[in-house]
Amino acid sequence: MKRFLIAISLFFALSSAFAQETMQDVLNQIAHNNLSLKALGYENEAQVLDIQAENTFSGPSLEYSPFFQKGYSGLAQSELIVSEEFQFPTKYSAREKQALLQRQAGQTQYNKLRREILFEAQQLCLDIIRVNQTLKLLNQRQAGSHALHLMYEKRMQAGDANILEMNKVELDCMEVQTLVTEAQNERALLLQQLQQLNGGIAIDITTEELPEFAPVLDYESFSQLALSEDADILAAEAAVKSASHDVNITKKEWLPNISVGYRRNTDKKEQVNGMLVGVSFPLVSNKKKVNAAKQRLLGAELQVQQTRQDAEAVLRSRYNQLVRLQQVLDHSDVKKMNETLELLSKALQHGEISALQYYTEINSIYEKLQRHIDVHCQSVKLMAELHKNEL
Repeated sequence: MKRFLIAISLFFALSSAFAQETMQDVLNQIAHNNLSLKALGYENEAQVLDIQAENTFSGPSLEYSPFFQKGYSGLAQSELIVSEEFQFPTKYSAREKQALLQRQAGQTQYNKLRREILFEAQQLCLDIIRVNQTLKLLNQRQAGSHALHLMYEKRMQAGDANILEMNKVELDCMEVQTLVTEAQNERALLLQQLQQLNGGIAIDITTEELPEFAPVLDYESFSQLALSEDADILAAEAAVKSASHDVNITKKEWLPNISVGYRRNTDKKEQVNGMLVGVSFPLVSNKKKVNAAKQRLLGAELQVQQTRQDAEAVLRSRYNQLVRLQQVLDHSDVKKMNETLELLSKALQHGEISALQYYTEINSIYEKLQRHIDVHCQSVKLMAELHKNEL
């Protein structure tokens, strides 16, 4: 089992050089071209800018009121007010920190979405490699079927074969061609899905080699490291920090807004100049806002606990599935199956077995080879999921 169990080191650092370059190139392109990632990047920046905009002075206000009096020519009185309102100074520093936390929270959400998209792309790439392996196996089988078809055409002409055997050969050629078409259709669909993740830009995977990994020798240490870097948990923890700071900001909202300015009054020919000072206290409305902020904080803290529990459960489940699949792979001898195919082909050519016996045996072997391809790919996909935080 040890040669198949997978682990802590970086996903692509231990893969084969060709697979590494191809896979990494695909993921780099998708990280650059994916439209959802681009949209989230703009949205995160907009949220930070909204906070920064709220944290600036609103700009001075100008009020002018002219008064007229019956029997008096011109303005009898007038009032001019130029004022500026600003918040209590500590609010500005609190919002500056809020903008920083919002940027950090936005980055964790971006990293989370990026990881999810790249993981989906990675799984698609592994499925494409699996189909590439299947097509290689089917091409091998198809070449053998065509060779046997030619051989039995000659035997039929020589009277050394019967129509039942010839029909079996032709049916096998048809069956293999159907399997090839199905695999090609599956490959085209997977490439289309990969293209969608790549912003609509076509992309291809041609390698037939799945990446290999080192064994997981200590699951507990591995799981602790994986959970400490889990993007879902980090995003939930960032939300707690942001909610906690929102509570502090909301508590300070009772502090007054201050207005200062210049005021000039005229009464006929006389002018009076003065200063304007005012304060406003949002005492009543702020209490409910504080309670709402506290409730959001409690919800965010519970979400961290739930996210951690979910991550732990998924990690353990995937590892257990992987162990079981590796046990299946340990009992799968691909070399022996290929050798048996060659021996059966030689036995058929020398007339030691009939075509019916030959196809009964090789169909069973080809099914086992295909099952090995599927199980191997599934095990690599599970290991990729265990290491998705490295994307």
